[in-house]
Amino acid sequence: MKVKDALREAHMPHDVVEYYRACGRLEEEVAPPSDEVVMGLVELLKCLANPTRLKLMALLKRPHCVCVLSSALGLDMTLTSHHLARLRRCGLARTEPIARARVYERDDEALRKLVAELLDVLGVRLDELSARSG
Repeated sequence: MKVKDALREAHMPHDVVEYYRACGRLEEEVAPPSDEVVMGLVELLKCLANPTRLKLMALLKRPHCVCVLSSALGLDMTLTSHHLARLRRCGLARTEPIARARVYERDDEALRKLVAELLDVLGVRLDELSARSG
């Protein structure tokens, strides 16, 4: 849908239409991202929205076993394992069996993809972000 059509449909006052005309944006297309893309991002962001899981993601910049992670966080190993399993299901962490233990590590490629997709949905380019913050 074009901006001008949305304005007409909403019966917006002339001043609002003039604002868009002055900005040269009346012909601009406006369309939200698909529900599928949004819901995928929401699920991944919900996975990271837990303080323990976010701390785990920070610790997983290097591979660690559950016992090291639970000690570092001051949590029970069962609870730590629960959070690690959630990160695995979300695709943000992976595991490798070592003897009778499991070593977990962050999936940096999945994390990069998440950040890139989020910025894309929000219409933000990294170079623009850097320019604004500098």
